[in-house]
Amino acid sequence: MTQLAIPAERWGIIEQQLAAREFVRTVDLVDVLGVSIETVRRDLAALESRGMLVRVRGGAVGAGHHPRAEGSYGERSASGRDEKARIGRAAAELIADDATIVIDVGTTALQVVAAMAPSFQGLLLTGSLPAATLASERLSCEVVVLGGRVRAGDLAVSGGRADQFLGDFRPDIAFLGSGGVDAVDGLTDFHYEEARLRQRMLALSARSWVLADGSKHRVVAPVHVADLDQLAGLVTDIEPSGELGAALDAAGVEIRVAR
Repeated sequence: MTQLAIPAERWGIIEQQLAAREFVRTVDLVDVLGVSIETVRRDLAALESRGMLVRVRGGAVGAGHHPRAEGSYGERSASGRDEKARIGRAAAELIADDATIVIDVGTTALQVVAAMAPSFQGLLLTGSLPAATLASERLSCEVVVLGGRVRAGDLAVSGGRADQFLGDFRPDIAFLGSGGVDAVDGLTDFHYEEARLRQRMLALSARSWVLADGSKHRVVAPVHVADLDQLAGLVTDIEPSGELGAALDAAGVEIRVAR
C-alpha cells in the first residue's frame, strides 16, 4: 500500500479499523498504513491523547470499549499467548504449597495451572473442565470440579449447583477471569451465571486476584461482577495507566505486573 503521509488520513483509517473489530494490532496497522512501526505508535499515542482509543500491549482498543460478546475459545487461546503465560507464572508465585485455591474459567486462568509447581499439596477448586484436566495430569494435589451446566467452547461449569457446592469451601485465594476491568464499572464479564459464580468466589475467598492482560484494561463487558474495592489484586502484563491506574490505586488494589 502507498504510504499515507498525512496524519489525519492515517488516523481516519485507524478509527475505521477499530470500528470493525475489538482490537487492532500495531503490526497490522503497519501493513495497512504502509508506514513504520514508530509512526504507528506515534499515531496511536496522538489518538489516545484525544480520547479516541486506549493503547494496550501490541495495539489498541476503542475508548470506552463495550464489546457485546467475547471471541471464541479458539480465538482467545491463540491471542496473547506469551502475555497470558507470563500472567499465569506471576499468579502461580502467589500460591502457598498447602493452600485451598479457586481457579476460574478462561484461557488466562488455565495458564495459572500450567505454571503451578507439580509438588503443590493443597486443594484446587475449579469450574473449568480444561483446568481440572490439566491439574489432574500435572499436579499431585486434590482437584475438585464444581457441578453444574457446561458451556461449550470454554467448557465452563456454572449455575446454582456450582454456587451451592462452592459454598462448602473457604478458599485462601481465588484467581478470577475477566471480560474487562474499568475505572468506573470495575470487573465485568460476558456470561451472567459465570459472573454470579465469580461473585461467590469473591465472597468466600480470603483474597481474590483478577487475571487480565492489557487488552482488557478499560473494557466493559455486559455483566457487572464487582467494584474495584472488592478485589485484592490484579495480575496483568502491563501497568494500568490513566483513570484505571488511579482508580485501582484509590481502591487499594495491589498490582502485580508480569515481566
